[in-house]
Parts: sequence; C-alpha cells; structure tokens
Amino acid sequence: MTTTAKTATVPGPRAAADHDGHLLEVRDLHVEFHTRDGVAKAVNGVNYTVDAGETLAVLGESGSGKSVTAQAIMGILDMPPGRIPKGEVLFRGQDMLTMGKEERRKIRGQKIAMIFQDALSSLNPVLSVGYQLGEMFRVHQGLSKKEAKARSIELMDRVKIPAARERVNDYPHQFSGGMRQRIMIAMALALEPDLIIADEPTTALDVTVQAQVME
Repeated sequence: MTTTAKTATVPGPRAAADHDGHLLEVRDLHVEFHTRDGVAKAVNGVNYTVDAGETLAVLGESGSGKSVTAQAIMGILDMPPGRIPKGEVLFRGQDMLTMGKEERRKIRGQKIAMIFQDALSSLNPVLSVGYQLGEMFRVHQGLSKKEAKARSIELMDRVKIPAARERVNDYPHQFSGGMRQRIMIAMALALEPDLIIADEPTTALDVTVQAQVME
C-alpha cells in the first residue's frame, strides 16, 4: 500500500475524555488474501493516528489498499480469504483485532461508523430506507418502531433529503445516486459516533453534490 496521509484539525462532535491517547491508532497493519495463485499482500505495514476533532485523509492510487485498510479497522473483511497476520488497531487504547465479535459489534455503529463507496450495493434493496435507518435505533438503543421511524425522518432532514416524511418508506432504487449517498451519511451519523470512516464517499457524483456531501 502506497499512500499519503494528511491531517487537519476540525471541530469534533465530542472529545475522547476517557482516554488520554489517540482516538484511533493503526500500528504496522498487514492484510493479505490467500488465493489459488498464492498470497496477495494488500496492505504492508500501515501506520497512522487520528485524534478527536481531526480529519485524516488517506491518499493513494486505485488498488493501493485504502478500502481494505478501512474494512480491516471496521472488522468487515471476508476472512477467509482475507487475513491480518500482523498489526494493531487501537480504538481508545483497546486493540480491536483481539476483541471478541460481540464486543466489536457494540463499537461498530455506536463508536465507529463507515460511509461506503457504493451506496446502492451497500443498502438493502428490499427494505425501505426508513427501516434501514431505524434499525440503528432499534438494535442499539431499543427504540420502538414508531420512535425509530421518527428519528429516521429527522436524520433524512438533517442530510437534506427533500420531503423526508413522505419518502421515508421509499426504497433505495427510488433515490438518485446523490440521495443514496446522503442516506449512507445519515446512517453513519445516526448514533453520533466518535469516528467516521468515509471510503471515497463522492465517487460518481457531480461536483455540486460532491461539495454538499463533503460538507
């Protein structure tokens, strides 16, 4: 993986008051894939840190391992064929790579969220966007269906989905690419996580929508 990392300090939603170190620290991370043709080493010794209130941009050409690194941090790599032979991913000082599945599941969504590159393939085509947004609140906060739907409408309003109350029951294919990307952002923001990982969230969008998404 050949990348460049740049960091900027921006106002954060909340500080990591219960941990004196970095919010996220990636140490010597290696990721490889075992195939019939041999072992493909996708990520070779990545190191970086992110503090509360910071934005870190990871730059690199297509295929350099940016998405694989993000998936490794989130714990959503397909293993096998993927494998993490070496490295640490410390969130508030705890190594997520050695956590149990249940412990990591509690962090994912509540503490760390991800905006995926392809919103259409990331959203479930047979469930309404309101149901998918509301699932975050039903599963993690125990809200009723009615309460979760109300929160979903609030989120859709927040990311500037027109006529959110009327469209909350629509399905992903009924939204444009830019609107679907806004839905993905709303899902990432839903539980007010400490860290958001955005994997090329403006791919295939026009420049006006790109600016709105980045904002």
